[in-house]
Amino acid sequence: MSRLRDWRLLDRLLVGGLLVAGVINVLASPERQGSPVLNVLVITVMALSLLWRREQPLVPVVCIGIALPISAATLTSPPYVFASIAMMVTAAYSAGAHLERRRSLAGLVLVVAALTTTVLIFDPGDWAFPIAIFGIVPWLAGRTIRNQTVLARELAEKAERAEHAREEEERRAIASERSRIARELHDVLAHNLSVMVVQAGAARRIVERRPDTAGEVADLIERTGREALAELRQLFGPVRHGEGEDLHGPAGIDRVEELAARARAAGLPVHVHVEGPRVKLPTGVDLTAYRVVQEALTNTLKHAGRAQASVLVSYEPNEIVVSIEDDGVGPAGPDDGLGDVGGGHGLVGMRERVALYGGMLQAGRRPGGGFAVRARLPTRSAVPGVAA
Repeated sequence: MSRLRDWRLLDRLLVGGLLVAGVINVLASPERQGSPVLNVLVITVMALSLLWRREQPLVPVVCIGIALPISAATLTSPPYVFASIAMMVTAAYSAGAHLERRRSLAGLVLVVAALTTTVLIFDPGDWAFPIAIFGIVPWLAGRTIRNQTVLARELAEKAERAEHAREEEERRAIASERSRIARELHDVLAHNLSVMVVQAGAARRIVERRPDTAGEVADLIERTGREALAELRQLFGPVRHGEGEDLHGPAGIDRVEELAARARAAGLPVHVHVEGPRVKLPTGVDLTAYRVVQEALTNTLKHAGRAQASVLVSYEPNEIVVSIEDDGVGPAGPDDGLGDVGGGHGLVGMRERVALYGGMLQAGRRPGGGFAVRARLPTRSAVPGVAA
């Protein structure tokens, strides 16, 4: 609304300037013909019609198109009142810039007809130049600017729609991944709480007969409870009903060889290498490392074509690093090495999962070809006061 008011103000200033210039032209012109009052009246009508040049561009075209030949035939000729020519140029431009195609062409026909009549009245020997310069060129300029404006608006709207779609897809991917994390953690917490209940019952029975053993059981309950509490605090969002329990036990990075075996069975040669002494990982971190390898190998199977992959699991001080690389085609993109994760649902899900445990995930095309994913996860609990 504010921008519309600004344009209307500019149009009023334009009309006022052209009207003042036209009146001065008429009154000061030595070639003036006819009554000064009629000359000023015609100029005023032509100028005021330009107030509708945006909402109804044909109004100034018709008014000026009629007034210009009349002025040339009975009053002061337009070449001696240059403001009237400027008004015709403005009307021609407005017809090109503010009308849809068919009506814009009709406006151009009226402009050319008015200029042709005026030229034939004033100087029949010179008609091509004024018609082209004062009619066709301004119309083409307006038409070009209109097309560019419409194209820019369409591109901006398309980019905005694409951005909204990308954000919506990312939100859905994050929500889906969080839901999957919630289902998995539900199983972990259910197991831990079951262990706590069983150990608490045993501790109650032996607390009087074997106090030392009861103390050990209490320590186990405390450790199990702290681990469950850490997982619960890191979980955000509702816990939903999950799928059936894995018959092979909880997933963890120590089962990475099983992932590699399944990938080999699907036709992807995979080499697994483990560095450093194995350490006991928090359940969520262990599961996250496993899922990163699983998702990366799945992406390799989907997108890499005929390729080979390698999985490196490195136990470093206070963190575990998993790196998955392949030499296949991979997704399209610049060969700029590892960087922040973006793009597809799988990468978005891995990023969300790793960030949930205070880790960092990088992915990108390798300079020598292929794709690489690297995740760093802390091996100590990210929740203050909760032991790993």
